[in-house]
Amino acid sequence: MKASVIVLTCDREHWIGRSIRSILRQDFPDFELIVVDNGSRDASGLIAAEYARRDPRVRVLRRERGTISAGRNAGLDAARGEWIAFFDDDDTAEPDFLSFLVALAEETGADAAACGSWKEVDGRRLPNFIEDRRLLLTPEQAVLELLLRRRCNAATPTKLFRRSLFSEHRFPERARYDDIAVVYRLFTSARRVAFHNLPKYCFTRHGGNSSAFTTNDRLLSPAQLREYFTAFHERTRWLSDRLPRLSAFARYAEYSYYLSMFAKLTRTHLPDCEPERLWLADTLREALPWLEPCPWLQDFERARLCLLPRKGGR
Repeated sequence: MKASVIVLTCDREHWIGRSIRSILRQDFPDFELIVVDNGSRDASGLIAAEYARRDPRVRVLRRERGTISAGRNAGLDAARGEWIAFFDDDDTAEPDFLSFLVALAEETGADAAACGSWKEVDGRRLPNFIEDRRLLLTPEQAVLELLLRRRCNAATPTKLFRRSLFSEHRFPERARYDDIAVVYRLFTSARRVAFHNLPKYCFTRHGGNSSAFTTNDRLLSPAQLREYFTAFHERTRWLSDRLPRLSAFARYAEYSYYLSMFAKLTRTHLPDCEPERLWLADTLREALPWLEPCPWLQDFERARLCLLPRKGGR
């Protein structure tokens, strides 16, 4: 088996059929589709099972409801392919999505490959990391691109990974937002990472997305924020140990995220998130001696530093 596509679904009966059809239309000849039904209470699992009955490439795993990370790990345990792709249950892809990424990885000798994408919002397709240029990067270069968010972000669906990478790195079982916690580790363990950011995948944005809070500030919660704060800090710690030349930039990227979230929480006045906003203010204030001379700090970020309240203030 050359490739395994893993789709985690939960209560997406209005979307899952479209995603499965998009995958089954792939022009790549040798792949399996593993649908992990993560405790759906609607007809999502039944819809997937009907596709499995009609197409031998489809397998359905049923499990009790759990985190996205635990569901993806279950899919990995069942996967037989040399290459692993992850697909969200409300998205679509071009028919050559798989063949493009597998060819990109195998022609360059890379252990991971990435493409560009579209974001479909209210019927409009918006470009997302699109560039017609093939790049073959070292692990350090690939992680730097991830930190820069210039050619990619942490979303797994636009990426293909050699299955052997997951023998060392698994999704953290308790994490609800898994991509940020593992993609930089996979890039670090790859011999090479290939980028060719032609748009082969399409993210569908709607109010039911698990990541809807990234575009709707009102959906932010204290638990989400704390999980992200922990993930960014752990990323800095881990990269400082494994890729020490990126240590300072990883630290800047962490603080850059904190500055962004502090500005967002200050602007939106979400009462439930006030303790997190004050924690950000304290953390950033303590980091000022490092941040103020930081060569990567942007002018708009320096302006955000001026918004920090004095110690004990609000």
